[in-house]
Amino acid sequence: MLPLGWHTDLAVRRAGGSTVEEHGDHLVVRSPDNPAFHWGNFVLVTDPSAVDDADRWVAVFEAEFPDAEHRSVGLVAEPTDDSGWYAHGLVVEHEDVLSTDTCPDPTPVTEGYLVRRLDTHEDWSQSTGLEVEEFPGDAEFHHAATATRARMSERGVAAWFGAFHGDRLAAQLGIVDCGEGVARYQAVLTGVDHRRRGLASHLLGAAARWAADRGARTWVIVADADSPASRLYQARGFRPAARSAQAYRKPPLD
Repeated sequence: MLPLGWHTDLAVRRAGGSTVEEHGDHLVVRSPDNPAFHWGNFVLVTDPSAVDDADRWVAVFEAEFPDAEHRSVGLVAEPTDDSGWYAHGLVVEHEDVLSTDTCPDPTPVTEGYLVRRLDTHEDWSQSTGLEVEEFPGDAEFHHAATATRARMSERGVAAWFGAFHGDRLAAQLGIVDCGEGVARYQAVLTGVDHRRRGLASHLLGAAARWAADRGARTWVIVADADSPASRLYQARGFRPAARSAQAYRKPPLD
């Protein structure tokens, strides 16, 4: 009985080939195909009464991932005191988990753009390039993530949609069939030269219809807490389900 955000996170990880090891009060998630994916290689604390025990969970993470330079611990409840996490150099972060039981309709697509599913090798190459351009320095992660998304799409458990300007990918997002009538959006991104043109809003609807055809009745999306993206999704009819908490430390700079 995990919160909706973590429930769909794990469904997406499993669909992408990650393993989930169940322990009494926590889970260990591993993504061997993408060791640079910090939230594909993490510990999830499933006991709400244990989320303040930073000493224990950092030790569990380090025992499970002895070669990792990052620290990623998911929390099913909000810690009452962040100081234990900060003592280990981790920051408690928050995300807005939003959902709707009404299929989002596509908004009109901006003139000059063509929306379709990503399918070809060139499409996926452009998808990687769009993410590397937005998040430089993480090329290894993005290449592995794209390979996972392509495999999921080929298997029919997910679909990625793109808005193309000419032959160039301008915006993209994915959606994953999590089972039991639930679909989860992934990797919403618009290139810097194509923002404020309603592309993400249109893609939300296009992807929602794909999921609806597979039996989706609930659509879930996650955004940084109180961010412009979160406000956009709420304007499109998504409503707060819960706020997700996680403790995280980036790898040290070289």
